[in-house]
Amino acid sequence: MVRTAGEVAGTGSLTSDSQPTKRAGQPYAGTAARTWHAPSFPDPEVPEHARTLPAQSPQSSPASLVTALDEIAHDGFHGELQPGSVIKQRFLLDSLIGKGGMGLVFSAIDRRKEEARDPNPRVALKVLNADFQRHEQSFIALQREARKAQTLAHPNVVTVFDFDRDGDAVYMTMELLKGRSLESMVREARGKGIGRELALPIIRGIAEGLAYAHRKGIVHSDLKPGNVFIVSDGTPKILDFGIARAVPNVLSDETPDVFDAGSLGAYTEAYATNEMVNGVDPHPADDMYALGIIAYELLTGFHPYQRHSAPSARKLGIKATPLKGVQLREARAIERCLSFERKQRPQNAGEFLKLFRGVSTVQKLSLAAAAVLAIASGYFGYQNYLETSPAIAFERLPLETQQQFTAHIRQGNEEWAFYRREQNITALQSAVEQYSRAYELHPRNRDAVHGLRQAADALLDAVKTKEERREIAAFLQGQSDYFRKYQPVVDAAD
Repeated sequence: MVRTAGEVAGTGSLTSDSQPTKRAGQPYAGTAARTWHAPSFPDPEVPEHARTLPAQSPQSSPASLVTALDEIAHDGFHGELQPGSVIKQRFLLDSLIGKGGMGLVFSAIDRRKEEARDPNPRVALKVLNADFQRHEQSFIALQREARKAQTLAHPNVVTVFDFDRDGDAVYMTMELLKGRSLESMVREARGKGIGRELALPIIRGIAEGLAYAHRKGIVHSDLKPGNVFIVSDGTPKILDFGIARAVPNVLSDETPDVFDAGSLGAYTEAYATNEMVNGVDPHPADDMYALGIIAYELLTGFHPYQRHSAPSARKLGIKATPLKGVQLREARAIERCLSFERKQRPQNAGEFLKLFRGVSTVQKLSLAAAAVLAIASGYFGYQNYLETSPAIAFERLPLETQQQFTAHIRQGNEEWAFYRREQNITALQSAVEQYSRAYELHPRNRDAVHGLRQAADALLDAVKTKEERREIAAFLQGQSDYFRKYQPVVDAAD
């Protein structure tokens, strides 16, 4: 079955019992993904397509922006979209795979990819429906969703390619995913759960995607099973980062964004915090509440608060039944997410992962000493790198595999740099995981091996006792088969 995670990305779910996104007295539908004010993060670059637009002043109205594109695309597509329609003389609509309040999602064939003999020319194309085309804010909302998603190049976030317009058709393109929605898994597991072995990789994957977004200063604000897609290899992908704009750095010279995402505030009741319902500014801890509920549903088959919002559950005196069948640290991390008070939840997904993984011996290390040792070990690991070349050249891999590999390496490098800069042990563990995924896609790849070695050497050199080294070695060998032959890890495991 081929479906796109985008089928619920701002369009609503196809299932009859899907949890709708509610609006708090606002005139427009859509997801309330919002931006957390994090001054240390820069505003994403303006998308390439936007450079063709006439210059706009900071005070330009939404109407003027829409008019600008109208002037450019007045001779484009007009009429009802359906299978067989061609958008921008490029995208041939194949079939309708998603339909909801805000728009439609089609599978489509990208003729440029087909012309280049790309083995995977299909994409998902999300387009505003006729009703929402009349709302200027919805046009801008879709553009902001595309722009924001483009800044989140992470294996656990759906890849968005572009935003454009062809006559009446306002659309964005994204990767077409094979698999199933997490919502369908949760629905089928009601009353029994899916078990710890299956649930934990999904929980970790969602958290890793959120951690990356939180470091970029972005809060999802409508996380729910309907906005997560499980691809055929088991990887969870977060969808619909919605209508948030990236707040410019206070020191940036860039023109402020005139679009206020808060004006389209919304939430999904069963996953909504007190703060969301009360219209308080978004915070990463809001995403943690939703993640905790999703984790609880996967493990037990039940919603911890009987599908009530946080204010309703508190008023009714509903308490979540303690989790069973998981390790104590995992249960504690999830239960902290379920707190009605924002300050009692993990403050971001990075903090949640630290609690959830609970590598206690590593957390006790002197971070300053670990940073020095990491630099030295990374240098010598690189100088002594003698890994045999891969059996298959990178250029001969399928394009999709190349893209996935590149994304894992990029994320691994970012986690490694974050660790070096902030001395954050959790980031070092994340780097190992990302490099391991890259190595699995292209065994013996030099970039993947170099990343694995530098991260492993940093962990091993930072611990002092034999027992601590043995624990680290077990963690590493659980991440990648490469470490079963890498001598420093093999020695530490003995």
